Amino acid sequence: MVTLGITGGIGSGKSVAAESLRSRGAAVIDGDEVARDLMGPGSPLLGEVATAFGREVLRPDGSLDRRKLSRMVFGNLEAVARLNAITHPPIMAEIRKRVERLRSEGGAGITCVVAPLLLEVGDRSLVDRLVVVWASEDERVRRVMARDGLSESEVRQRIAAQMPADEQLSQADWVVDTTQGLEAAQRQLDRIWEEVRREADYPC
Repeated sequence: MVTLGITGGIGSGKSVAAESLRSRGAAVIDGDEVARDLMGPGSPLLGEVATAFGREVLRPDGSLDRRKLSRMVFGNLEAVARLNAITHPPIMAEIRKRVERLRSEGGAGITCVVAPLLLEVGDRSLVDRLVVVWASEDERVRRVMARDGLSESEVRQRIAAQMPADEQLSQADWVVDTTQGLEAAQRQLDRIWEEVRREADYPC
């Protein structure tokens, strides 16, 4: 099994890349989905977050108010670091567990791990090869403003809190530039898929 990491900054197009590879037959483990699974109402991890940042980050039903938490921490590097220290170790441990389960079951020739902070948490060893999805900062700001209803300054705060793009790109086996749209990105993903498929000896 070949494990392919997919990372990149907010608004770069990681989900588009992951869904494209899923449609070709890859198994996909999404770090955001893992985080939601681990931080459901009443979960130990959500309890730790609420203890660190206050019960006001919880909705009346006990679920996490992600927007409130985001507005509380972004723009404050110390708060971002504290949140990451709480959440990332268990999330990455669960991702690793799911990768190992797929490997032991032998059912997936190619597994994609979508993790925005894969490189920041120093877990590059989790994957065999790495795709960094990239777009210009202005394009990323435009996408996230439209998608999440955030202001330009809020989006730029989130971008500033992430690893600089040049550091991510320096560790990539492949780069997918999504700035020019879906069709151009799909052509790049076609080439990557063919290379990974051959490496994994995965059928067409």
